[in-house]
Amino acid sequence: MRLIVAFVSTLLAAFWEPVKYTWRHLLIWLQKMITAADIKFALKHKQTLFALQRVALPGLKDIPGPVALPIFGTRWIYNKYFGRYTITKIHEAYQSMFKEYGQVIKEEAFFNYPVISTCSAQDIEKLIKFPSKFPLRPPNGIVSKYRQNTPGRYNDGGLTNEQGKAWHRLRESTTHDMVNTRVIQNLIADVNDMAIDYIAGINKLRDPDTGRVQDIIELNRKLGFESTCLLGLGCRVGFLEDELNPRVKRLSQATNCLFEALNEANYNLPLWRYFPNSTYKKLAKAEEDLYELACEYLEPALQRIEESYEPEAAQTVLIGILKRSDLDDKDKKSSIVDFVSSGMNTIGNTLSLLLYLIAKNPDAQTKLYEEINNLLEPDEPISAKYLNSARYLKACVQEYFRILPTAPQIARIVESEMVLSGYQVPEWSVVLCHTSAACKNENYFHQADKFIPERWIASEVEANPDLKVQYPFLVSPFGFQRRICPGKKFTEQMLHIFLATVVRQFEVRCEKDLELEFKFLLAPAGQLTIDFKERI
Repeated sequence: MRLIVAFVSTLLAAFWEPVKYTWRHLLIWLQKMITAADIKFALKHKQTLFALQRVALPGLKDIPGPVALPIFGTRWIYNKYFGRYTITKIHEAYQSMFKEYGQVIKEEAFFNYPVISTCSAQDIEKLIKFPSKFPLRPPNGIVSKYRQNTPGRYNDGGLTNEQGKAWHRLRESTTHDMVNTRVIQNLIADVNDMAIDYIAGINKLRDPDTGRVQDIIELNRKLGFESTCLLGLGCRVGFLEDELNPRVKRLSQATNCLFEALNEANYNLPLWRYFPNSTYKKLAKAEEDLYELACEYLEPALQRIEESYEPEAAQTVLIGILKRSDLDDKDKKSSIVDFVSSGMNTIGNTLSLLLYLIAKNPDAQTKLYEEINNLLEPDEPISAKYLNSARYLKACVQEYFRILPTAPQIARIVESEMVLSGYQVPEWSVVLCHTSAACKNENYFHQADKFIPERWIASEVEANPDLKVQYPFLVSPFGFQRRICPGKKFTEQMLHIFLATVVRQFEVRCEKDLELEFKFLLAPAGQLTIDFKERI
């Protein structure tokens, strides 16, 4: 009886798809027939136990989600003519689907390849804690194809797209200095200089009577470009100057086109796989421009190495890569191009969203200003000592990462079969961890829709236990495990310095609510008008 029940149950689960709702009820009835003695017997027979587990848990095909069409999968929901959502509002699409289907949903990419999305803290924790020497993430297919078609410049798909030992080799060879705390702290003086130029840029844009800047986004994007070039190219390139030279303009345009092409490739028909359509051509042009421009900026650094000059602090990361004997010239140049292109738009958008939240929360801004005055003398520059002591400053940035991260989800490929939200997910499945959606869940964070930096300060939590963060790992804007973004330390330090510099100089306010759009990353849509009232 025991073996018959398991055998029949397995057959029904595997082959009776047309009447799956009927067999599900039948399986429940069959399971009730299995007594404690049956289970004890099954423990002695691994194959039978495996079958019982299969019966007990629904599988991939049972995960709810939008209706899938043959070949097109569920991508039709993003079609601009008859779809339910648009590719520039992907973040809203997932909010809607999680509300409709629950914490785990299944979409199907083209040719019906399943893609699972989860905003369950328990699921995300499983994926984070899964032991893996070389964590897997889905590559950007269009970038990989372009680089395969350009062997004269690239040996591989780059740090973002490579997997296994090839990824590990690039990671170890190219990011050593970038994740070194001492190296990043040595850049504080350079970032302070940029902050002074940024304040000067704000003053040029401010209305002399009201202090209003009609749109701060463009200046923030320039600052993001400048800071990324400082880290990746080892020099200032002039993005914060009044008049941009043609080379700098070309670099900006190439970065914008790259992110637009990536977003189109992810959610439109993948015609680029079969012939060079407009999306592929846009990406190819952007990649070519970025590569050529990066090489132009590399020449002075190469000359410096040949002349054996002592490198400046800003050149440490760049020269560290260029001196690697285990990398050839193609690897070195492509790695630098990747660092620059990936950080440019990200940092600018991040600063805009952070300033918006601070401007919208005057109480938090007042506490931050008080902390700055307590820790710094009026003309004292920001230092590593201050940054180490600035608890509320760090809490403000961490709370921003919880509420409005530019990367709202993290992609992984599961390396073994696992159970997510009660569903058996097979090995090699693609799973999107929607950490941003999870961070807005009241079950995970007290007053989840409120900007409360105090939740990240131990003494404040002691006074108000409701603020205690139960799932801190959900705030993962840079990814997790060994594939965490190597630019994390630099980006955090830069945000701390710029936020402290702005709040020290101005009282910032924002009247209008911010609209967001998705262009491979989350970004402000339209203008961001902020009032900068100079402090007395």
